[in-house]
Amino acid sequence: MLLLIINLCFQGPLFAKEKTNVGDKIIGSTVKTLAKAFVLTINVNALKKKNIDELNKMDEKEFRKRYADVFKIINKLPAELKVKYELTETMTKEQAIKNLESLNKNKIYGAIDSIPDEFIVEKFKVYLKRKKQEAQKSNLFEEVKKFWNEIVTKTLPLLK
Repeated sequence: MLLLIINLCFQGPLFAKEKTNVGDKIIGSTVKTLAKAFVLTINVNALKKKNIDELNKMDEKEFRKRYADVFKIINKLPAELKVKYELTETMTKEQAIKNLESLNKNKIYGAIDSIPDEFIVEKFKVYLKRKKQEAQKSNLFEEVKKFWNEIVTKTLPLLK
C-alpha cells in the first residue's frame, strides 16, 4: 500500500519493467470506463447505419481526404492494434463500410480495451494544454471528466 501511495505522489512507474505510471493508468482506465458506459447507452446498429449511409454518399476523393485526417490519429496507435482492426493508410471506402458492418458492442469494448493508456494520456495532455488556465484551478479527476465531456460533445452530433 505504501508503494502505491508513494507512486501516486511522485507519478513514477510502479514497477521498473512498466512504462506506464499509476497516474496514467488512472486516466486511461477512467476514460475507457466512460467510453464503455457511453457505448452501453447507444444504439450501435443505428450509429452504424448512419455512418455507412454517410460513407455511401461520399465520393472517393472526399473519403480519401477525410480518412487521411482520421489516419493521422490512427497512425499513432501501436502497429498490432492497426493490424488487428485492419486500419491501413490505404483503406478503401468499401473496406471502411465492411469494418463498420462487422461492429457490435463487444467488438467496440475490445477496441476500447486495446487502446494503450499512454495513447489516451497523450491526448489528455494535449487537452490539458488547451485548457491550462482552467486546469490549474481544478483537480485531475475533474479534468478527466471535462475531457470526457468534450469527447461526448464532439461525438453526439455523429449520433443524430
